[in-house]
Amino acid sequence: MKRFFLTAAAVSGLLVPAGAWAQDGAETIIVTGSRSDRGDFDEYYDDEQSAIGLTRKADYFVKPIYVNSDSREENVRRSEVAAMLRAVIERAEAEGITLVAGQYKLSPLTLESMEDLLVYGRGNRPDTTRVRLYARLPVGGKFRGQDEVDETIQAFRKNVPATGRSYIETGTTDLAIDNPDQYRGSVVKAIADESRRYAAMFGSDYGIEIRGLDSELFFKQASQTEVFLFIEHSFMIKPK
Repeated sequence: MKRFFLTAAAVSGLLVPAGAWAQDGAETIIVTGSRSDRGDFDEYYDDEQSAIGLTRKADYFVKPIYVNSDSREENVRRSEVAAMLRAVIERAEAEGITLVAGQYKLSPLTLESMEDLLVYGRGNRPDTTRVRLYARLPVGGKFRGQDEVDETIQAFRKNVPATGRSYIETGTTDLAIDNPDQYRGSVVKAIADESRRYAAMFGSDYGIEIRGLDSELFFKQASQTEVFLFIEHSFMIKPK
């Protein structure tokens, strides 16, 4: 079964190296952006990130979906959540929406896998039961930005029938990329090209020394549809 991976970045908003949860096979990593109080041109920029790297279109939008129940009895809550969850899965299959679930390793969610992938946790109050899953939608086509994703999922949730006191909540839409380590070579090339450009400004008698290229590959959100991948590094321009 193809598995997808959720990094701690999706929980804490911190930058996480691409290899932090690496396993064998393909992997999809969720990327979060720290949107600060800036102008639109750099609202996703982090003062601590490298300025040189690779910006590319993300592969997916990923939106958390929470199925809840606030019935008084715990066994009733679990039963209601399970019933509504089955309705969510069936509706998603009918509408062509891919669902994934898990803790760090995210796998496709189906009626057959739901009991293995989902953890029945507590909601915002002690007397609630909740499970978390994700809707995964491709970037591009009719999903040009997060607004289209949010509209699609809001329409989707309205069409899912509730059982008892069950209900659906959604979280913030994030981006995801497949196997970010495949872009390490492109990031290194971007660093080499930019450092050579700077060195050329000083004339042919100067060269460059680059350090840190063996460091981890990091990634973060760069725009509504793009991710920025980078390696923490430094370079020095000096006489040959």
